Amino acid sequence: MPGPVNAAPGTGTAPDPGTGADTAVRLREVSKSYGPVKVLDIPRLDLARGQIVAVVGENGAGKSTLMGVLSGTVTPTTGTIEIAGEPLQAGRPDHSRELGVALVAQEFPLVGQLSVAENLLLGRRPARAAGAGPAGRVVFDRAGTRAEARALLAEVGVKGVDVDRPVERFPVPVRQMIEIAKAWGHRPVVLILDEPTSSLGPVEAERVLDLARAHAAAGGAVLFIGHRLDEVQAIADRVIVLRSGRLVADLTPAEATEERMIREMVGAELARADLAPPPSVERATTLSVRGLTADGLGPVDLDVKAGEIVGVAGLMGSGRSRLLHTVMGAQPRTGGTVTFGGRDFRPRHPADAVEAGIGMVPEDRKVQSLLPAHSVRWNVTLTTLRRISRRGVLRPRTDKEHSARIVKDLGVRLHSQEQPIGSLSGGNQQKAVFGRWLAAEPELLLLDEPTRGVDVGAKAEIYGLIDAAAERGLAVLVASSELEELLWICHRIVVMAHGRVVADIPRAGFGKEVIMTAAAGTQLPPATGQQGKADA
Repeated sequence: MPGPVNAAPGTGTAPDPGTGADTAVRLREVSKSYGPVKVLDIPRLDLARGQIVAVVGENGAGKSTLMGVLSGTVTPTTGTIEIAGEPLQAGRPDHSRELGVALVAQEFPLVGQLSVAENLLLGRRPARAAGAGPAGRVVFDRAGTRAEARALLAEVGVKGVDVDRPVERFPVPVRQMIEIAKAWGHRPVVLILDEPTSSLGPVEAERVLDLARAHAAAGGAVLFIGHRLDEVQAIADRVIVLRSGRLVADLTPAEATEERMIREMVGAELARADLAPPPSVERATTLSVRGLTADGLGPVDLDVKAGEIVGVAGLMGSGRSRLLHTVMGAQPRTGGTVTFGGRDFRPRHPADAVEAGIGMVPEDRKVQSLLPAHSVRWNVTLTTLRRISRRGVLRPRTDKEHSARIVKDLGVRLHSQEQPIGSLSGGNQQKAVFGRWLAAEPELLLLDEPTRGVDVGAKAEIYGLIDAAAERGLAVLVASSELEELLWICHRIVVMAHGRVVADIPRAGFGKEVIMTAAAGTQLPPATGQQGKADA
């Protein structure tokens, strides 16, 4: 795997950070304030070439602000920054790129209507001469763009993606890998990875970690922001912990135990409550799926009982998300039956599912769930407007009281109900989405990557919400690429491969090896329908 072209050759052994040619990033007295609130305060930080530095902290700890300062998208209030010995012109993303910084952001800045190839080569597409002499024109080389895009995807281990297809038509995991390939193509000195594995399965996540290792081994520097602490431990040469905008710990791999990192992040020990046992009495089956097929899915047989939390595991392309979307009516089914609450269920649209008593927390909350520019109040009461309206007229006072109750019950941290929900941290946005659906009192809750981009503290709170909902009799079907999550919260796990359920594992039989062996699913033919190789 080729290394970054701007980086000097290295052994992968992290040199001591400080001054000299081995220093990739140097920050001095860097701070960022919004009015009287200081959100970042870093007196000194040096990052060396050949080093993978993990940055951990709760949502709102200052991680994104730090990455924004380095990538030029955030202008610091004070301080100086050097990249590879050159001063960075603050607030200049173009200058940051010129100096060798590439950022893989958690919210992908891809242009959905453009093709994969156009996104990968945006701003640097190959050109060729058209015509001879001084009057000759220079035109974009479309064939060259496609070829370079395919080569770049191959470098990061992505196969089977149609580079002429618009990016918006791919699921989140594929868009994540496209964004990583785009950053890799800049051949940076400093590669910043902000939650790069949050939407990926174990195999794809390991591929990303290998890319980070290759970049460091070639003499580059990697800043890795992660909430999956096992990945941090597996990859980091050094772990820095941010809390309330300040660097509170700089740990060696030996010091960076899970308990130590959590203690430094939250300022205290984080208690983890035991999962409630499965219902001791036999409960009715809320959802029953038999022979379900859709484009790239099935046939699938599945049951979920009231009060039961059933996990859906599988590699990228296994059909986890497709299953949930088909049940919700967001993807048309081509065969089979779905019984919900003892009745035949045939949703033509997600609105039919909502009306019937099904809620869904989708994978991409900003695109599929939130109205980011609108208030928290607007967002959390969307599913209950009919209930709090009188003869179709929404009463503002009732709306505000209802919103305040949801926000309080879910522990959403905010300044005002009227602030844009997009201004909240990822964890608080996700809790608001949960609050919206729990307030609607559904019988079935579908969760697709329920803690994507959420810190360890917010994860524990969300797990508590899921557990409490199940104790009240809510049936929960949760798809996740994070095995630890499923092992922690689920009563039962079904494993999918090639669009089909290949294993149904009770809690007593849980184990990573069991799940991964089933997920490989190499003995199965592809599912019914035309599923793209990279679709989830």
